[in-house]
Amino acid sequence: MDYIIFDLEWSRNIRRVIPKCPDEIIQIGAVKYDKNLKYKGSFNRFIKPGVYDKIDSRVAEITGITRDHLLRFGVPFPEAFREFKSFIGHDSVLMSWGPQDIQILRVNAQYYDKSTKLNFMHRFADLQKFAANRLQEGEKQQIGLKTAADLCQIAYEEETLHDAHVDAEISGKVFAEVFDKKLFPPYIHNAAEPKPKPVKKDSEKKLQFYCPDCGGDLKNKSGWFCDARSGFALMRCTKCKKNVFASVEVYADKEGKRRRKKRLRVVEKKKDINSL
Repeated sequence: MDYIIFDLEWSRNIRRVIPKCPDEIIQIGAVKYDKNLKYKGSFNRFIKPGVYDKIDSRVAEITGITRDHLLRFGVPFPEAFREFKSFIGHDSVLMSWGPQDIQILRVNAQYYDKSTKLNFMHRFADLQKFAANRLQEGEKQQIGLKTAADLCQIAYEEETLHDAHVDAEISGKVFAEVFDKKLFPPYIHNAAEPKPKPVKKDSEKKLQFYCPDCGGDLKNKSGWFCDARSGFALMRCTKCKKNVFASVEVYADKEGKRRRKKRLRVVEKKKDINSL
């Protein structure tokens, strides 16, 4: 059995988000260790834009990845995805730093091909959660990759971070340092299907949506498309019959309390509706 530690970089067009694929993967990086934690190799692919025409300016600033770079060195997502699955192999545990990457990988894969097989996701572990438990002696507080690397005394060049291949390499080294054969298995679960989140009746009232033009009730037409911290949906006003794009972002305020920020945008052009 092998252990695959992967990392993604992705971009989003915040002014015209496509709910079926809100985050477009622009780089996949990964490393492979065997059952004895011997390093077996790495994977690195840049991906040509196929969902959004532009790269978010903040993403470009943080990662150094530009649209020109992707057009020159990238490959189409289906090709990169096919190569990545080949790199993973048939007997591997897949893991990433946090739960968001596996969700974005699933959404991108199914956006390009609804029938794609996700059996390689049947054994997945949140490395961030496992490392936090090991390095903080059972504490449940979230831990960053840089902090984990420092605690494990792993050397890195800070200016190279936020590159999927570099981050995967560092994550792999952290994994090798904190791995425990007896403690690791409980962290493995099936990530092929998104976990349904229970909705309480009292929270449903807080998430009511009203048309920004006429104030009428909005009816969800598309269902919710969610990642770790936000959700998107196409709705229709029951009163004026306009289509409205709705998004909800979950964040923590200064006191650490969970808050929701709602945004609504009337979709007027037919091409905008088709893109949703």
